[in-house]
Amino acid sequence: MTTRLSRFHSLFLLAAAAAFAVTAAQAQESWNYKSYIKDPNSGTYDKTKFRTSTISLKDEKDGKGTFRMITAAARPDPCISAGDLPAEVVRSAETITITVIPPLHGCAPFRYVIKLDGSGGVRMARRNDDWAPDGFDHDLTPTK
Repeated sequence: MTTRLSRFHSLFLLAAAAAFAVTAAQAQESWNYKSYIKDPNSGTYDKTKFRTSTISLKDEKDGKGTFRMITAAARPDPCISAGDLPAEVVRSAETITITVIPPLHGCAPFRYVIKLDGSGGVRMARRNDDWAPDGFDHDLTPTK
């Protein structure tokens, strides 16, 4: 009886440790991000001028999560850098898709489709009823 109980406790502790490790690993994920700088005169973005930032996803559960961009910019984008923002999260075998609809009036929704193999991803903007890549290399590789 004691041996069975000891095995049961051992298996239970092993399963609990594995579940904790998976939960801890998924607690927060983060990626390198290039934030392109808008020219104040022309209003366009220059593909050669960007700041390095980090985006993260935490508290993911049931297709929802918390998105945050961390940047050292003197004047960060108020639509994105407002702190924690609610996000919709969809995972497939190859990608994680993070969709953010900023609560600030006048801020457009955006989406990141990030490859799980670590090779990067794309930032997408809403165009009419479709999502389209914005055409910039935002890096989107895992932080180390």
